[in-house]
Amino acid sequence: MLRRAIWAGLVVVGLVAALATAGATVSAQDTGTVIIDGLNGPQGVLAAPDGSVWVIEGGTGGDDTVEMVDPMTGQVTEAMMGETARVIQVMPDGTQNVAVTLPSIHVGQDFIGGARLALLNGKLYATSGQWLAELGEDPMPLAAKVVEIADGVATPVGDMWAIENSVNPDEAQKDSHPYGLAAGPDGKLWVTDAGGNALLTVSPDSGDVESITAFAELPGVFPNPNRGGEMVTDPVPTGVTFDANGNAYVSLLSGAPFIPGSAKVMKVDARGEASDYATGLTMLTDIAAGPDGNLYAVQHAIFTDQGPTPNSGAIVKVVEGESSTPVVEGLSFPTSISFNEAGDAYVTVGGAGAPGSGAVVEFAGLAASAGDMAAEVMATETPAEEAAVDAGAAMTTTEMMTDTMATPGPAEEVMATETPMEEATAEPTEEMAAAAMATETPAMEEAAPEQLPTTGGGETHSTVLIALALLAVAALAGGTLALRKS
Repeated sequence: MLRRAIWAGLVVVGLVAALATAGATVSAQDTGTVIIDGLNGPQGVLAAPDGSVWVIEGGTGGDDTVEMVDPMTGQVTEAMMGETARVIQVMPDGTQNVAVTLPSIHVGQDFIGGARLALLNGKLYATSGQWLAELGEDPMPLAAKVVEIADGVATPVGDMWAIENSVNPDEAQKDSHPYGLAAGPDGKLWVTDAGGNALLTVSPDSGDVESITAFAELPGVFPNPNRGGEMVTDPVPTGVTFDANGNAYVSLLSGAPFIPGSAKVMKVDARGEASDYATGLTMLTDIAAGPDGNLYAVQHAIFTDQGPTPNSGAIVKVVEGESSTPVVEGLSFPTSISFNEAGDAYVTVGGAGAPGSGAVVEFAGLAASAGDMAAEVMATETPAEEAAVDAGAAMTTTEMMTDTMATPGPAEEVMATETPMEEATAEPTEEMAAAAMATETPAMEEAAPEQLPTTGGGETHSTVLIALALLAVAALAGGTLALRKS
């Protein structure tokens, strides 16, 4: 059972160049460098070309009373709002600058604020807030919006609620929670709507919003009131990235109860047709393409019938089919990942947890290209007179290099095959559901706040896993993630 105190920090040790080799797996406690901590529900990170790193928070709510949907009952209730979600720039010398603050809403155990960041044509953009039909036709300022951030001001450039309300791409409950954000090869911003279960584009100059595709529901273990009571769960798209051919790749979180292996990565081609790319994954909150040509996804945690497993977050190297493997393990509720040109990875951790428990951690060289690795190896070669002594080590390095360069990136894999993969979502069992319902672990501590993407609604409005009362409420109440989805 997850306790309130999570993520006590990561220790900096060891050489991390080997992380770029195929199949290399490391522990977060051995390799990470914290570049900023004390964050409140960090949801997104962005490595900028100038060497700075940006991070966006969910925030901590505020003192103003507003109407919102209670995650425990699904009914409209009072919530607390304030400008506590921050967008922070961390300069290469460690200097921190708050670029803007965004609205953050605290309802139940949930915090909803800023989500992701992207740079397009030198301008900084973010996804902000959530809105549902139960709250009325006119959303609050910056709710369910894509915003441009400049001169300390966030200006809406894309109204995601408007298209959800008028088009409703997935035909389920009207709920818009713009979450993932990326600059597309077409010059537009690409957005994953975790509430609307859709992939959309925004033209920031004109404000035009277009629905590219909606993602199908996934097999579930409980009746879904928003989908005719069928035993399905929402897909919950989170991150989006692209390969060299312009194909989009979207990570799916999957809905409660987050069966291990039920998440996946979808490939969306230029026609907007979605197909399975990588399956058998778990609770994906982001995906990014590394400079080595590979895809990397963020595994938020592993849930069992006892609730979330502490420090079960990971960075996963994504390959087509069912062969994706973790390359960094032992993370505490990571939410997003971004790479600089050198292949250094920046990861937000503590996305679910007590205020101030979040951080951004750097993993140097995680996705270094083969050329970068070769240069590093040459720069540290053993002198000729010592070559005989270190022949074994040199051979090991060569083998590692060969293995890495032989590993295909997503673009090469896509060119090699265009056949959609058969869905490999793990089948939930009646035994697991029964075991979860029977759990009677008492609540020990206050539940940890949560800022992850949401969807759902109706009478139950599954905005929090606890609120479902379907996955052992007692087992999760002692500080569990307030994950929302049905």
